[in-house]
Amino acid sequence: MKVPVRGLKRLKTLPVAPTLLTAGNLASGVTAILCAAHNQLELGAIMIFVAMVCDMFDGKVARMTKTDGPFGAELDSLSDVVSFGIAPAILVHRLVMGESGVFDHGMRFLWFLTVFYPVMAAIRLARYNVEHSLPGNEGATPHFRGIPSPGAAAVVAALIILHQNHGAEFGSQVAMKGYTGLESLDWFRWTMLGVLTTCALVMVSTIRFPHVGNSFFGRISFGKLIGILVFVAALVWKPAHMLVLITTGYLVYGLLGAALRASGRLMKGKDPTEDEEDEASIDIGDERVNGLPHHHDGPAPGR
Repeated sequence: MKVPVRGLKRLKTLPVAPTLLTAGNLASGVTAILCAAHNQLELGAIMIFVAMVCDMFDGKVARMTKTDGPFGAELDSLSDVVSFGIAPAILVHRLVMGESGVFDHGMRFLWFLTVFYPVMAAIRLARYNVEHSLPGNEGATPHFRGIPSPGAAAVVAALIILHQNHGAEFGSQVAMKGYTGLESLDWFRWTMLGVLTTCALVMVSTIRFPHVGNSFFGRISFGKLIGILVFVAALVWKPAHMLVLITTGYLVYGLLGAALRASGRLMKGKDPTEDEEDEASIDIGDERVNGLPHHHDGPAPGR
């Protein structure tokens, strides 16, 4: 007796333009890692910003061409782990050590931070995908919960570019050999380790950060347009300094907003670590919503 062949759902075609942009994101991240391996840190940091541009446009192009779907979202998240998780951590590792190595004397502490950052980025991406795959959670949101992985990577990359252009000004050493096993580092490299750790923790936090990407694809007032043109002129004039100002300003803006909301809740006698969204939300950590198993077709586009 002939056994009937079960029909399988196959992905037979791919959207061309969005896939190429997402592939460009991944290729830029891999290139950044290769640049770190060859001590070309500024070029590697620039490639992270190239990856950000590709990541900003792939979802928009997919929706414009009506080719968005689970495949693009999955590929986008996989690319983001490399470009905005692994690549920034490798660049910082190379900047701090100045040479290759993993578990030699003084390298284990740095190894931990280098691994910690991409793990937090992966958790942040997975959380976003799970939360936005639920019915009612699809589509763009006015803000992110936790700094988006491209935003965190931009903070790190901008500081690396600044160091590569003005490294001679950061020569003062701060000896902390007794605590970490690392050789004496200048204050800028210790700052980089602090920034890397802070960004890793803020990625998995619930701190609100504005959805900046949506602002570039909507309608804005004439005054805001003038402001953007002034910013572009300043970026051309002092690119390294302006990149640091904008990226760290984005990080500080979110942290200050969280501090103000926490203080307001504390004055009202409420838990300062939660907000209205957390109180009204449902925990989906056990893959069950309202007592029923949760099934979804894949993550929504985003980070």
